[in-house]
Amino acid sequence: MKLLHFIIFAEILIISCAPKYDKSITVVNNPMNPIHDTLREKYAVINDFLETKIKDRSKKIMIHSKKVNTNMTLKILRLNEIYTFDSIDSKKNYEDKTFYKEADWEIARKKYSKNSVVEIENATFRGGECCWVAENFNYKNFILEELDFGTPAYEKKYFFGLNEYGYEFEDFYISEPIYYQNKEYLIFTFSHGKVFPTYEISTRIIIYKKKNGKWVQTHIGVPNWIS
Repeated sequence: MKLLHFIIFAEILIISCAPKYDKSITVVNNPMNPIHDTLREKYAVINDFLETKIKDRSKKIMIHSKKVNTNMTLKILRLNEIYTFDSIDSKKNYEDKTFYKEADWEIARKKYSKNSVVEIENATFRGGECCWVAENFNYKNFILEELDFGTPAYEKKYFFGLNEYGYEFEDFYISEPIYYQNKEYLIFTFSHGKVFPTYEISTRIIIYKKKNGKWVQTHIGVPNWIS
């Protein structure tokens, strides 16, 4: 009995720590440990998307260690400005007003947020959970930045681009992906800017769907007021 209690306690401890300090990428598939498979799936989607965004792999990029607030993902999704995405030419096509479903959104809200609908509609970019770590990413030519974009400390550190990374230094904020429509989709918020000059280019939600065993991007959410 004592051994059984110890095993249960160890499993609870692993589950509670996994989202913050992810070790799942190197874990062999184990049907008894589905949380590892879930994290592996989420981070595989993030890495696949970054492959499409990093054009020059010789240059270093910045990824902010603090994750974007998941409520921002729910907020943008609720605005229902969703477009189909052409994976061939990497452009949005037509607006898909059938993608957003109120009932599915409410399920996601209850699972991923403790806030009310009104609070989510007023959500800000800040206040996300911590944190991304280097092991989450396949791409290794990057730095994890703890300073928030645009703060005095950030601007001082990267003043006018006069830093060891040069002028073409890209700045990424990423949220933890969330499942949508009974795990048919994975959605996350992505913000892409330039360190010099220090300005934010765009914030959007990226939507992946699993097809034939592989996650592929099918939609993008780009509200006019935020892009």
